[in-house]
Amino acid sequence: MQISEVTVFTYKANYNYGTYTMSGGRVNNGEPSLVIRIRTDTGIEGWAENAPLGSDYLPSFFTGELAALKELAPKILGLDPQSPTNVMAIMDCHMLSGLAAKSIIDMACWDILGKSVGLPTHVLLGGCLTKEVPAFCVIGFDDLATAVKKSQAESAKGVGNDPLEDAHRIRAIYEALPKNVRLFPDANTGWNIDQAVTYCRALGQDITLPLEQPCRTLADSAEVGRRTGIPIIADECIFTVADLVAAHQAGITGVNIKLSRVGGFTKARILRDTAVALDMTITVDDTWGCALTTAQNIQLAASTRTDRLRAVDIFTEWTNPMIADVPRMQSNGFVAPADLPGNGFTTVNQDILGEPLFTTVA
Repeated sequence: MQISEVTVFTYKANYNYGTYTMSGGRVNNGEPSLVIRIRTDTGIEGWAENAPLGSDYLPSFFTGELAALKELAPKILGLDPQSPTNVMAIMDCHMLSGLAAKSIIDMACWDILGKSVGLPTHVLLGGCLTKEVPAFCVIGFDDLATAVKKSQAESAKGVGNDPLEDAHRIRAIYEALPKNVRLFPDANTGWNIDQAVTYCRALGQDITLPLEQPCRTLADSAEVGRRTGIPIIADECIFTVADLVAAHQAGITGVNIKLSRVGGFTKARILRDTAVALDMTITVDDTWGCALTTAQNIQLAASTRTDRLRAVDIFTEWTNPMIADVPRMQSNGFVAPADLPGNGFTTVNQDILGEPLFTTVA
């Protein structure tokens, strides 16, 4: 089997709740998503999606990843998509950057592989180890009353800019929600050590909630954990297995694996298995997107050990439009992986996508 055509589309993945807010005053109402279709000489085609979360979140950004895709597309023509590891190795030889671009090529290849052998991708990634995946949704920070109201319908909550206000907000949310709802506040690298420790102290000794990526660097985030005893989850600073091992050695107890940040299924699987071996908790996530991003997340989450899986991000609960039918969150807060070959979605609605940005043909 050979890759015969690469086509890239885009659409805007809108935020369902108006304006999405993050630490540092970062706001948006949605992001342009990159969608790739890879066709083969046998007629099988694979799809994947990723939307970088603006230019001020990670080194990845939309126009940069689009440029990377234009450069990588000719390099993968003629390769066998049933060997995603080989495709990734060749892309890595041609380009050091472009992890998000590489990730959607990689995940489209896994989609083709699954369809070619009639198996879901999660089976190929290690088997269906978690049949009901705990799901989470994300909303931005708001004033206390609004945040509490939103949180009563959502299962995860971001944090803002002022650590004292954030502590009061998180405490109010914690007290308003049933105790079986798990919270893990996320600072999105927005604090320094002083601010993060202030937040942890202000939250109170009677509440211990894991805190995700309080500071930009691994060293500072780990220092917050050492000073406060709060479990720290690493996110934006983890790109490679070496990063993950360093985080574990520094006392980090969990990792958020964003598929596009680490390079797709091929590299995420290695990171996930390493985290499991190190007894770390795992959150499966990505930067932005909607239906295909959700389907991709579920594949990695379903093939993760239940006792190590914290939750999976279900973008279809908070973004639109749906360009394909994928599993939705159930009333109990879980999602079941689709028993479909490949990445777990039905036909992609190309009417929403419109005309492609470019096509590269062998």
